[in-house]
Amino acid sequence: MPTRKQIQQHEAEQAVAGWQSMTLLLEHLRAGRRLTPVTPTIMCRAGEEQYGALPVDTQIYCGADVEYSSSMYASGGLLFTAASLAASAAINSSNRRRAEAAAAPRWRHGGRFHAIVTNQRLLLMTDQWTSYHYNALLLIQPNPLDYSVELHFEGAYPIRLRGPWVPWATVTICKTLFDAPWPPGFQPPAHALQLTAG
Repeated sequence: MPTRKQIQQHEAEQAVAGWQSMTLLLEHLRAGRRLTPVTPTIMCRAGEEQYGALPVDTQIYCGADVEYSSSMYASGGLLFTAASLAASAAINSSNRRRAEAAAAPRWRHGGRFHAIVTNQRLLLMTDQWTSYHYNALLLIQPNPLDYSVELHFEGAYPIRLRGPWVPWATVTICKTLFDAPWPPGFQPPAHALQLTAG
């Protein structure tokens, strides 16, 4: 079983390899070349090309079902019952506020999954393969310095992907969608541009 230090070293190596892959892809695209498909590992649809597969940590922006209960019972004299009911109301109110806060929409950990990037969709292997079609994409927000990207699809909860190969995947998706390595209004990180210029 690998040690913590070995795991950290492997993660650092993957981060460097993923970043270099993104910068090499940027250079490749700046030279006017097209994306290079790989041998598919899925059944591709008509006109679909697979560009790669990668592990990703996922988060989903959503609320949650949180239950709380009121379980105080009081019996006895009038003053004792009144005091017990007041205490119960205060406890219930506090429990309700905590439950509402826990249920509020926010980024929630989804797990680590296998992802596939094609020219038509992003696929995630959760309980089963889930397809996120680019024609339903409303917004893409890259954050390469955090090795992450947020994707907002119509009819689905927003998802955030994070991992060492996510910057490469972001460039690949953007080239497919916008014929540019980054979405309109965004630029690749300055030091990625310097690396490809040198």
